Amino acid sequence: MDAVAPRATPRPAIVRSAMGGVFLLGCLVALMGALFPVWAYYVDFDPGTAGSYFLAFNLGVFTAAMASRGILEKLGMRRLLVTACLATSAAMFALAAILSPTALVLPFIVLGFAAGMLTTGVSWMLFDAMSAPMAGVLLSLAGVFFGCGAVCFTLLIWATVHTLSAPNILRLTAVLPLGLAVLYLGQKSLAQPALKVARPFRLSIRATASPAAVLLSLALFFQSGNEWALGGWLAIYLIRRLGVRSETALLSLAFYWAMLTLGKLLAPRCAWSESPFRLLSASAAASLFGCLLLLSTTGAEGAAAGVLFTGLGLGAAASVVLGMIGERFPHYHPGFFNGLFSFSLVGGMLAPWLIGQLADAWVIQWAIGIPALGALLVYLLLCAFLLEMRIAGSSRPISSS
Repeated sequence: MDAVAPRATPRPAIVRSAMGGVFLLGCLVALMGALFPVWAYYVDFDPGTAGSYFLAFNLGVFTAAMASRGILEKLGMRRLLVTACLATSAAMFALAAILSPTALVLPFIVLGFAAGMLTTGVSWMLFDAMSAPMAGVLLSLAGVFFGCGAVCFTLLIWATVHTLSAPNILRLTAVLPLGLAVLYLGQKSLAQPALKVARPFRLSIRATASPAAVLLSLALFFQSGNEWALGGWLAIYLIRRLGVRSETALLSLAFYWAMLTLGKLLAPRCAWSESPFRLLSASAAASLFGCLLLLSTTGAEGAAAGVLFTGLGLGAAASVVLGMIGERFPHYHPGFFNGLFSFSLVGGMLAPWLIGQLADAWVIQWAIGIPALGALLVYLLLCAFLLEMRIAGSSRPISSS
């Protein structure tokens, strides 16, 4: 096995640059869910077509993840980040200019590919701190910036829904990645990462072939789908199901992203954090209760309560899943998508697309029904993981020895 050099705490400038990229990623994840209610006035598309945009975006992310190592080796860190930001801006300008529903698929693929490259670059910027004492602080900070990006983009749409058209909102938002590209271009300290420190291939195969990895990857599959599904379809659901105004739906969507982020931050600090089963049960109960409220309510107040419980519950569940993965597989490097996280990404790819197809063929209630089923499956899978760990008699991480 290649020796892993000691990692030093990254400089504040590197952390600030990385958090800028994380903020942009939050904006990109929230883009479709926030824009669809406004975009419908300019582009005529049905729920099935809207679902295909999620598939296209995530296909781009997945492709970039698979090719990330080769891209990083050829371009280097700084050029990778600059290219990702420029591609993001170009894709946004293309989305603003295209009015054909079919032609929008290609810019979404490019946007997803750029997001995948940006994810790789940001994770490598923070890689030096992942085994340092401040690793937990940095991960929490990244979660806050990601959530702030999603909330801020949604609130931007809400604030300009009657003053700017969807194309002009996209052009305005395209300025952010351009500014970030200038920032990365002037960041001389962005060195080429030492790719040899990545986990050996034999360890990846050994880890992803274990029963624990299978259970956790399935849990990530459905957890990723739950978050993306609600983030993409909540606003449209509230407009079609409850008849609320677009401004109210967008505020509810921003509230969802905020509660999701808050749940991820509070879960490791709550009184039940030392008991994964209790925390897991509470998060599943909150998620299911919130989904039931959203399905049964007839007013905006009930919807707000449903968003509160669902967001907090899903956020806490995500924290539990990632905590278990970090404890069981500490050698995983987030910059490269091994079998575990690559499989989970498929959940984020398929769930919003599936909702689009079901909503097009039947009813929009599938936008909440699918996450509810997903929350239950995540709970059952994590319970099975805890049982497997108890049967195995150890929770020791897989090592490379």
